[in-house]
Amino acid sequence: MKEFIINTVKEAGKIAMDYLGNAKISMKKPKDFVTEADIAVEKFIVSKIKETYPNHNIIGEEEDYEKTNSDFTWYIDPIDGTANYAHADIHFAISVGIKKGNEIEYGIVYLPMINELYFAQKNQGAFLNGEKIQVSKIDNLKSAVIQSGISTQESKIDDSLKLIKELSIKACRARDLGFCAGQLAFVAAGRSDGLVKVQQHPWDYAAGILLITEAGGKVTDENNKDFIVGDKNSMQNIIASNNLFHDQLIDLVNNINIDMDNPWW
Repeated sequence: MKEFIINTVKEAGKIAMDYLGNAKISMKKPKDFVTEADIAVEKFIVSKIKETYPNHNIIGEEEDYEKTNSDFTWYIDPIDGTANYAHADIHFAISVGIKKGNEIEYGIVYLPMINELYFAQKNQGAFLNGEKIQVSKIDNLKSAVIQSGISTQESKIDDSLKLIKELSIKACRARDLGFCAGQLAFVAAGRSDGLVKVQQHPWDYAAGILLITEAGGKVTDENNKDFIVGDKNSMQNIIASNNLFHDQLIDLVNNINIDMDNPWW
C-alpha cells in the first residue's frame, strides 16, 4: 500500500502543478475557494483508489462517496490551502490519511511546488523525501514557534486574533501559513514546535497527526484527550506539540475566553 499511496499522490501533484496559475477559481461560500485543480486532483486520487481498493471508504473534501462496510477509510484533501494555491503561494499541499478501524495507519502530505513529500506509517516513523524526521527539542512554550490560524468567518475573527495574540505573547512566535496539513507536517519536521487549530475537518488533519506522533510529538484535543478521526461532518480542535511543553499549550488555550465549539471556517 505504501508504494501505491506515494505514487498516486506524486501523480496528483503533477496535476496540481499543471493547473497552477491557470485554474478557474470559484467560491463554495464567501472566502472559501475551490479551483479546477481541487476537483481534478480529488477525482484522480479517487479513481486510483477505486481501481485498486474498490471496497474502501472515501471521505473527500469536494465530493460525497457511498459508504461501504470496509474497515479502511481514505481522507483526501486534494488541495489543502486552496487560497494559497490560487495565488501561486508555495504553501499548499495534497493530503491523504488512511484509517483502519479507529486508527490512522498511513499519512502523506505532499507540497508539489517545492517537491517535499512527508510520509508516515504507524509504528514505522515519519519521513521527508525518504529521510527520517523528528519533532524539535524546544522544551518550553516561551521559546516555541506555534502554528495557528486566523478565521475566515467574520463572527470568529476576533476570537482567532485573540488566540494569535496570546500565542504571540506567551510563545516566541505565532504563525498562520494557511494550510493545516502542511503546518502539521512542519511540526513533525521540527520547523515549528506546536500547533493550535480550531474546528478542523478530518481531511485537514488525518495525515498530519500521524506524521507528528510518528516523529515523536503529541496530538490531542483542547482537553488533552486523544480523539478518533471521524466522518465528513465531524469537526475537531487540535493541539499538537513536540510533547515537551504540551501541557503549557493546553493551559494557554483553556485560559483564553474564545469559542472553540462552533465553526471558524
